[in-house]
This record gives sequence, structure tokens and C-alpha cells, in this order.
Amino acid sequence: MTRKPYRLIAAAIALLAAAPLVTACKNADQALDCGKRAISITGDVQDVMDSAVNVGQITDDSKRKHTLEALKKIGDDIHKIREGGSSTKMDQATDKLSKAVDKARDDVNNGKQPDVGAIASAAGEVASACGSA
Repeated sequence: MTRKPYRLIAAAIALLAAAPLVTACKNADQALDCGKRAISITGDVQDVMDSAVNVGQITDDSKRKHTLEALKKIGDDIHKIREGGSSTKMDQATDKLSKAVDKARDDVNNGKQPDVGAIASAAGEVASACGSA
């Protein structure tokens, strides 16, 4: 009977010792998911660039629709990254990207060429923030 309390204590200590490993795995999973989203954003940024090469293409309804769809995908990925956890650096990066996407969407809706440079720069900051998460 005296061994039973020791086994419970040993089991409790083992659980406490394993807790950082579980947390580390969770953080690694979050970082991996964030990285996957950053890669997806990179592809979406490329889609925006491809469909918004010049103002003439932005006035074409099919090109404008494709550009808006790519911008929506970036917005969806921003939302998913934010759901996965946050840090000050990540919040700043996703806010900057979100603002760049909103401005680009307004430009496209007004028949103007979006500033894809601002989107690409902000997407790079998101990728960097994912790497340091």
C-alpha cells in the first residue's frame, strides 16, 4: 500500500515533465501551419501580380474578378493565421498585410492598378513573423 502514493507521485511528475514537450509540439504545429499559410499567401500574391500587370487589364472584368478572388484568398489566409495564435510581431505583420489588401481591393474596384509591391512586402513580413513564431 505504501507504494501506491509513490506511483501516483511518479506519474504526476512524469506528466509535469512531459507538459513542456506537449506545449513545444503545439507551438511547432502552429509554426508549421503558419508557414503553410505564408506559402499560400505567396502564391496568392503571385496571382494578384499576374492578373494586375497593368491598368488595362484591371479594367477587364475577368482580370478584375481574378484579382479580387486572389485578394480574397489572401484575406482568408490572414484570418486563419490569426486564429492559430498571435504575437505582437505577427499581429503587426497581418495588420499591415490586411491594410495593403484592403487598399488593393479598393483600387481594383475603382479600375486602378493595385500596389502589389505593398502586398508583397507585407506578405514577406508575415512569412518572417511565422519563422520567428
